[in-house]
Amino acid sequence: MITKRLCLSAVLVASLGGCSSGIDSDFGSATATTQSVDILAITAGGVSGLPQGTPFSEAAIEEALPGFDASAITMATETDTQAAIALFRDGLQVVQVLPGPDGAIGSVHGVSTQLRGPAGERIGMSFAEAQVDPSACRLGSGNWFGMPICTSPVAPNVSLVFSTSGFSASPTDAMRNATLERIIWTPGFNPAAS
Repeated sequence: MITKRLCLSAVLVASLGGCSSGIDSDFGSATATTQSVDILAITAGGVSGLPQGTPFSEAAIEEALPGFDASAITMATETDTQAAIALFRDGLQVVQVLPGPDGAIGSVHGVSTQLRGPAGERIGMSFAEAQVDPSACRLGSGNWFGMPICTSPVAPNVSLVFSTSGFSASPTDAMRNATLERIIWTPGFNPAAS
C-alpha cells in the first residue's frame, strides 16, 4: 500500500514538474514580453480595424475585427468599475472596450504585449524604455492610486498607464520602477486636423 502511494506521488510530482516549465515561460521578463508580433496598433486615430463610431456591441466589434472573440466583462477604470467588452485572440485578452456616447464605442484599453502604442510602446516596457517625459504624467487616484498616468508624446488622446510595485514616496520614485500596464485611446481626436 505504501509502495503504491509512493509511486503515485512520484508520478504526480513528475507530471506537475513537466507542467510548470510551460507555465513559467508565459511570465518572462518585461524585456522579453515586449518583443512580440503586433496584432493591433493604437494611434491618435484609434485602434487598427476598430474605427471611431463602431457600434458598442459584441457582434459589431467582432465584425470589425475578424478573428477576435468579444465577451462582456466588468473592468476597473481609474475612478470606478464599468461594463465593457473584452476582445480575445487565441484565448488571450488584447483590448477592453468601454461604451461611448450614442451607442458607439468609447475608450479602448490595450492590455496585451501583442499591440503597439503610437510611439512604439508595448505593455511590459519600463518607464525608461517607453521614453515618456515625466512632465507629461500625473499620479493616478482611486483604483489606480499612485500609478503614473502619462500622455503619449505623439498622440494627445492616448494615455499610458504604468503599474508600480507598492507605495512610492514621490512621482519620480513611482516612475523609476514603473511598468507599462495599459495603453488607452480616447475618441474625439481627428489626426487629419492636426
